[in-house]
Amino acid sequence: MKPYKDLLDIFAFLRCCLGCKVNMSRVIAGMDWQELYSFASKQALLGLCFEGIERLGMEYPEELKQNPIGRELLMTWMGKAQQIRRQNMKVNTVASKLFSMLKEDGMRCCVLKGQGNALMYPNPYSRTPGDIDVWIDASRERIMEYAQKKFELGDDIRLQHLETSLDGVPVELHFFPCSMNNPIYHARLQKWFRRYADLQCSHIVGLPDGAGDIAIPTTAFNVIYQLTHLYHHFFDEGIGMRQIIDYFLVVNDFSKNVFLDNKSSKITPSLFTLKEGSTSHPDPLSSGAREKTALLGARNRYALRMADHQRSSPYCAGWDRLGCNVSL
Repeated sequence: MKPYKDLLDIFAFLRCCLGCKVNMSRVIAGMDWQELYSFASKQALLGLCFEGIERLGMEYPEELKQNPIGRELLMTWMGKAQQIRRQNMKVNTVASKLFSMLKEDGMRCCVLKGQGNALMYPNPYSRTPGDIDVWIDASRERIMEYAQKKFELGDDIRLQHLETSLDGVPVELHFFPCSMNNPIYHARLQKWFRRYADLQCSHIVGLPDGAGDIAIPTTAFNVIYQLTHLYHHFFDEGIGMRQIIDYFLVVNDFSKNVFLDNKSSKITPSLFTLKEGSTSHPDPLSSGAREKTALLGARNRYALRMADHQRSSPYCAGWDRLGCNVSL
């Protein structure tokens, strides 16, 4: 286990990578750069951390001279960051292609996590990409029939998704976003997913550098969905720091752009606004109604409650106005 001080330095550095204003002079002086690289590699954060290294080079050049990063390590890190950038460009292209193909074939869908989460990062190319998770708003039978015609399928067909690939990128076609181990809670969660499926499949965003458009869940939906996804991983697979940072950015975005401010009765627009005419299945609701619907979904019994005493913590910036209740 790492010494407590080393962990504090690493987390302070991660806050800097995410754009928080942190005095890094002391952190740089005591940082073991090889240890930081090992941590970032294990936690799939090499791209994000390299962004932080570049920021330190601009803001703390004198401090870095006192505790420099070795040239060999720096070049290795830079190469990994470029590799992650190229992977993101590839996955963005395939995600847009997959979304367009499904839409043209009448399969309403949205891309979960992954490339949608990357849009919230200071640099969307810095997040280490994985496979493409697509939730298709259709029956299990229809999805299975469609997948058998369009994709090469293996034997690994699970409760909530089937696995395939497109242009060399792993793809998971989801029958529903995620599951709960308790059958009663699972049924309630699926009912909630179905209620707001249309809104998620209508929420179109543009990928970086004109890579194309995809539908992603609204921030209010992600606050619920990605928390239940973390809950599932906690018991069954484990949680990494990339998932924690993803969820921090989701909640931070929710706090800034969706949740009702205590000083105002108006709903602030979502960071990712719906593009008019960008889908062949337009949402019948007005933009205001869409935001209200999303907000109601986020404030129901599946939402979060953050304790009041956390508001004073510097690590909880962006969480402080989130005052909803979870009761699955």
